[in-house]
Amino acid sequence: MKDVLFFIGTMNLGGTEAKLTRSLLPLLKERKNINPKLLLLKNEGKFFDIIPSDIEKYCIKETDKTNLFNILPRFIKTVSEIKPDVIVSCMWYAAIISYLSSKLVRKKFTHIVHDTTNMTEYIKFEFGKEKYQRNKIYLIKKAYRSAEKIIVVSHGEKDDLVTNFGIPERLIKVIYNPINIDKIRKMSNEEVDIKKDKPIIITVGRLIYSKGHDILLNAFKKVREKIDCKLFIVGEGNERGNLETLRDQLKLKEDICFLGFQHNPFKFMKYADLFCIATRYEGLCNSIIEAMVLGLPVIATDCKSGPSETLDHGKYGILVPAENSDALASEIIKVLTNTKLRENLSMLSLKRAEYYNYDKLLPEWERILLRR
Repeated sequence: MKDVLFFIGTMNLGGTEAKLTRSLLPLLKERKNINPKLLLLKNEGKFFDIIPSDIEKYCIKETDKTNLFNILPRFIKTVSEIKPDVIVSCMWYAAIISYLSSKLVRKKFTHIVHDTTNMTEYIKFEFGKEKYQRNKIYLIKKAYRSAEKIIVVSHGEKDDLVTNFGIPERLIKVIYNPINIDKIRKMSNEEVDIKKDKPIIITVGRLIYSKGHDILLNAFKKVREKIDCKLFIVGEGNERGNLETLRDQLKLKEDICFLGFQHNPFKFMKYADLFCIATRYEGLCNSIIEAMVLGLPVIATDCKSGPSETLDHGKYGILVPAENSDALASEIIKVLTNTKLRENLSMLSLKRAEYYNYDKLLPEWERILLRR
């Protein structure tokens, strides 16, 4: 059995963090071919408390006073004590730390990068015009090119790395996010106090600009003018205040419910008639897959990568142009007013969800981690 150290910043809100704790680490552990361990920069985040107890956890103890250069010796010391067979750096910052550390040690380690977003779009929205943007991009390219393998979650993400970052195609392997279908359906049976007296639209995701909740709220305003329905928003993030202000400006306080972060969003999702997401960019979009597991019809934006691939270019759900609240509203109205269309989309969701079941995808992870 190989020891594989998964390295990530924190267990704060995010699809990668959710995947590690809910599916990837526990499922790899269960299969007994790999012994997954977890290394964090900080022991914090909403998902920290649900890391399975049998997963060994380590922490570098980053603080506000530490920086990249004094993190490196801590990382090197910790890795030398753990002695993993493989290190999987989750996302760009962890990848840079692993890359720079590898230059400072005599005994080299097997380094794999796991990236879950469209890096071009991420840089555009998250780095903005910050002072060290060029340095970060330079180090990202160096770190990714030096990895033995880069595991990404969609072909759109792979194409972006090849085209815009010059990463050799041979280094990149696409593995879709493995989903534990039985666990999600079991969790959805947990009781929740919801009065189902009208159609419910639900969305799940961090309340950040990239997820496009503002677009969805503006679309919902148009829908609400035609249909008496509710919108449930599951998630937390730094845009919550702005979104609550927008909700009030749209005079939708009674119709939009912010449910906050939920360890079990599935118990709310099962009451919905429709899952909708207006994201500006994605890697793949876990929440779409989870919605399909529960048989929800899906409407999503056709952004640079992610939703289109998840829905097989519209075969298993409805795609609308990104940043277009009118188109989004129009499709929501069509689905909510057409029972036959809803039922058909529900069956398609259930069929597509099987494509992401973990028993088909975990062996691909194992082949790379075990170097078979």
